[in-house]
Amino acid sequence: MDRRLLLSTPYLIWLFALVLAPFSLILATSVAFRDVHTIVRPGFTTDAYLSLFDPLYLQVLGRTLLFAGTHTLVTITAAYPVAFFLSRLERKEAGVYITLLLVPFWTNFLIRLLAFMDVLRLEPFGIQWTFTFHGMVAAMVFNTLPFAILPLYAALEKVPHSLLEAAQDLGARKRQVFLEVVWPLTKTAVFATALLVFIPALGEYLTPELVGGGQSFYLGTFLQQQFLISRNWPLGAAAISILIGLSVIMVSVGGKALEEHS
Repeated sequence: MDRRLLLSTPYLIWLFALVLAPFSLILATSVAFRDVHTIVRPGFTTDAYLSLFDPLYLQVLGRTLLFAGTHTLVTITAAYPVAFFLSRLERKEAGVYITLLLVPFWTNFLIRLLAFMDVLRLEPFGIQWTFTFHGMVAAMVFNTLPFAILPLYAALEKVPHSLLEAAQDLGARKRQVFLEVVWPLTKTAVFATALLVFIPALGEYLTPELVGGGQSFYLGTFLQQQFLISRNWPLGAAAISILIGLSVIMVSVGGKALEEHS
C-alpha cells in the first residue's frame, strides 16, 4: 500500500465518519417529504429550500449575520492588540499570560456563560447589558476571545523583532510599520481567525436564549424549534445545508483573495 495513502487513512476515516456521512444525512433530509403527521419520508422535493425565502426567515438570517459579524469584528479588534503584546514578550512570560487567559475555560461553557451573566447584571459602566444586543455580543466575545488570541499570537510571534526595529530605524512611523510590515505578514491569520469566530456564531443558541432572553429570533433558535418543536426536519436541514454551503464559499473565496494579494 502506498505510504501516503496509509498515513492519510485515519484522516479519511475521520472525514467520512464525522463530516461527509452526517452532512449526507442532513442533505437527504433537506429534500425529503414531510407528511401531515410530521413524519419524514424519503423522496426529493425543494419545498424546504423555497420556504427559506419567506421574508420572516430572511429576517432571521439577516439578524444572525449582523450578530455574527459584529461579534467577529469586536473579537478580532480586541484580540489583535493582546496577541501583539504577548508576541513581544519572552516565551516563558507569554506562557504565563496565556495560562491565565485560559483559566476560565477549565469550566463548562454554560457555567462560564451563567457566571458572565452575573457580571452583566451589575451593569458595568452604568449600562444595561442583559436582554440586549450588545450584551449578547459581549458574552460571545468573552467566550471566544482566547480562540482568537491564540492563532493571532502564533502568527505575530513569527514576525521578527529585528524587522520591526529596522523599519523604525529607517524612519517608518508606528502606523506605517503596522500597515506595511506587520499586517501583510499576519492578514492570512486574521482571516482564518475571523472564520473560526464567525462561522460558529451563526448557529449560536445559548447566548441569544440566556443573555438575550430569547427576545430576538436567531438562527440557532430557529434550528432548535424546527427540530424539537415544529418537527419540521426538512426545513431545519435545508437551513443547515445552506449555512454549510455559505461557509465553504467564504473559505474558498477568501482563501483565493488572500493568495492573489500575497
